[in-house]
Amino acid sequence: MDAFFGFCPWYVAAQIEFLLEAAVMAQLQKRALQNPMDRYLLEFLSRTEHLRLSDVVDYRNYVIKKGPFINDSVAPDLPKDDRKAAAVRQVGNRLYLEKDYPAALEKYNESICWAEGPNSEHLGIGYANRSAIYFDMGEYELSLANIDLAKKHNYPQRLMPKLDARELNCKHKIEGGHSKRAKPCAKLDINVEVNPLRPFMAAGIVQKMIPGYGRSVVAERNFKPGDVILNEKAMLTAISPEVKYKNCNHCSMENFHSLIPCPKCDSVMFCSKECLEKGLRYSHRFECGITEKLHHFSQGASRVLLGIKAFFYGLTLFNDNLKDMMSFCKRNDRTGADPFTLDYSNYDPLEEFKIFHMTKLPTDEFKHEDAFRFYASVYYSIYIRQPLVRSMFTTKAQKDFFLRSILDYTRIMRFLLIEFHTNLTSQFFSIASVCNHSCDPNTAVVNYFGKLKLIAIRPIAIDEQILVSYGLHSRVHSYDERQVACRKIMHFKCLCDACDERKMRRIRAAAGNLPAVPNHHIVNLKKVYDDPAINGADKLNMMRQFIGRYVYAYPRYEYVTALDVYRELLDSTFKEEMEDQLRATASEVA
Repeated sequence: MDAFFGFCPWYVAAQIEFLLEAAVMAQLQKRALQNPMDRYLLEFLSRTEHLRLSDVVDYRNYVIKKGPFINDSVAPDLPKDDRKAAAVRQVGNRLYLEKDYPAALEKYNESICWAEGPNSEHLGIGYANRSAIYFDMGEYELSLANIDLAKKHNYPQRLMPKLDARELNCKHKIEGGHSKRAKPCAKLDINVEVNPLRPFMAAGIVQKMIPGYGRSVVAERNFKPGDVILNEKAMLTAISPEVKYKNCNHCSMENFHSLIPCPKCDSVMFCSKECLEKGLRYSHRFECGITEKLHHFSQGASRVLLGIKAFFYGLTLFNDNLKDMMSFCKRNDRTGADPFTLDYSNYDPLEEFKIFHMTKLPTDEFKHEDAFRFYASVYYSIYIRQPLVRSMFTTKAQKDFFLRSILDYTRIMRFLLIEFHTNLTSQFFSIASVCNHSCDPNTAVVNYFGKLKLIAIRPIAIDEQILVSYGLHSRVHSYDERQVACRKIMHFKCLCDACDERKMRRIRAAAGNLPAVPNHHIVNLKKVYDDPAINGADKLNMMRQFIGRYVYAYPRYEYVTALDVYRELLDSTFKEEMEDQLRATASEVA
């Protein structure tokens, strides 16, 4: 059990149900030594037995009066400071000389954030120093993009010859065929007929209600292994403060850590001007000036932050008309909705948000409500001190609506997020979130910071569910581990084939009576997969053919092992595809 929860990436909010278990309480106490969020929660639980499962307004009133008080004495939001920028950059220089490029980039980004405005030479020097790292890494497009940023942001003339020489060297490298873009990159494009109303999704996929599952994604046509059936962009993303100098605050993208700062604060960065503008519009304008206080309370809590971000995103889509938003939410309180009814060919983000708001929860019993109500109360106590937020929520009804919305959206994100790999970034996908879990799914999910693709890895028949893994897999976790996690953390009993031992015995027996996969085909498969001279597209095609040809062998060892390899190949292919797109974007900017 301990080994599993050491692997399981759910944040502590999802583990609060185990607080009565001594072993888990001990783990939480140990983490509390490092994580303020855990520490504040433990302190709160130890002195508020009388509040258990009271209304969230009572929790808020307690926090407002007795804390925790997360103010300037705990987490000050400091102004930009050139001296700080220079000092942090020197740390980055030492890391650069040690060739610890990721750590050096993080320090250069922090230095860029501290620089006092667009005319500070420290901003230009920070970008130039990043360009040196990208040149050493062979990322010439990114180096050129950062050289361009340096020249546009007051890079000192006394240092310009060095920068000009690097720019020339980058261009020579690209012209000489040394760019990483020179190598062909395989792409996972949708390769089946698409739905005209949802052009990012295959035709023949619908939402249905299935007993024991609730909302489900169901095929109305046959799909074969290798069919790319979904290419979805996240509606919302959030990052934890641990990666504030590594990932975009709006779209969560790493972008090789090539980021630009918020012009007003030193706490967040963005991957592009477009994301900067959208980030300021949809969420950061509500947190700028209190970001360090939010970060102090939010270590490893991107999923919690995602719920709060959803509220401000919705308020913005209502054109900051709080009255209209309150009226809609009151009339449509989790009444149930189907995102498959939206016309994405004529995309209206407000309609998508309304569908999200109306999503019906699978249960009204939340065993970790103490934690969620505490989190909502603390976040409320921080946000309500921000000038813009304070000016928008003035009456008791408005303040209570804000508080309850934080709780509601934080709670619903708890159920809707899929494919949890990390506590540091979280993404919400309107369509993919409807997919149910299987410990041995018929699809592979590949997710790259807010971009998700769904690929069939086994045949999917008409009327069959399209299933994904929420992080548990029969190839990794035992039956008992999976059942306990599904029941106590995810609030459902897993009904998948892999958890039905009688059914799996029949499937294994049937496969055992059929011919084995020829050994020479397995040898050839491995030979091609391991050959660096063979391009990714050919490897994908080879794997698709193998998986499709020997599907009868499922779940024999040699076949499921090949499925594991196929999933890894899909994941690495998508990563390479996205990185190639980022390099192309950098090239256009430069």
